Amino acid sequence: MSSLLSFVDNTKTALLQLGPSVAVILIALGGITYGLSFLQPAQNRGKWQSLAAGMIIGGVIVAAITGAAELIASSSATLLT
Repeated sequence: MSSLLSFVDNTKTALLQLGPSVAVILIALGGITYGLSFLQPAQNRGKWQSLAAGMIIGGVIVAAITGAAELIASSSATLLT
């Protein structure tokens, strides 16, 4: 049982360390993609812009979840008791 708990704790720590980096990468790539969308013909521009918007929104969501991870974990732990 202790190996399972240590695995979960190590996974949580790794995800908390990777979260901000993933968020910044998604937001930066979304901005670059949005800028490059204006170099595309009109019939392809919407596809590129929607992809960029999805990346930016995904980065914001990852940042919000990573920032609130400790609060989410503590509130969910109190729900089980």
